[in-house]
Amino acid sequence: SQRLSFLINDLLDMEKLLAGKMSFNCSTKAALPLVQQALTENSSYADKYSVKFVLRDESGDACIHVDEFRLQQVLNNFLSNAAKYSPQFATVEIDLTRQGDWVRISVRDHGPGISNEFKARMFQKFSQADSSDSRQKGGTGLGLAISKELVERMGGHIGFESELGQGTCFFAEFKCVAI
Repeated sequence: SQRLSFLINDLLDMEKLLAGKMSFNCSTKAALPLVQQALTENSSYADKYSVKFVLRDESGDACIHVDEFRLQQVLNNFLSNAAKYSPQFATVEIDLTRQGDWVRISVRDHGPGISNEFKARMFQKFSQADSSDSRQKGGTGLGLAISKELVERMGGHIGFESELGQGTCFFAEFKCVAI
């Protein structure tokens, strides 16, 4: 019943996004506390998969203009995927960096990576690289599609880098805001 509840919530979020009916409450926030909050909220998930989250902040106290709740949805997706697909006792690296006028939040795992055949479908609804493996790991195949919509609606960019056998890095970038 819990998996069904997750699926229903994901479907409702996707429909609201596509219909333009999801509300956003954007404000200027320091990026580091937002990332730290996501790590705290997902620490038990990391424990469940016996992985460790490690944060490196090189953002220089950067601020971003985002909806705090929606950003947490994106980071929760990145972190839960990284924990699920990492080998046991691995480290998931979270980097917060400034790149010109942008702040990048990246989450890197050391899992199996993503095949070249699947990369083009990464942010499509219901996409799962290996549906049998995804069923073992759980998930609806909507998390990254929802994350893409959320990041773009907040004026950001989303992407990933992956190499088979070397892991995957998902990232979201937002314009740095002066306060």
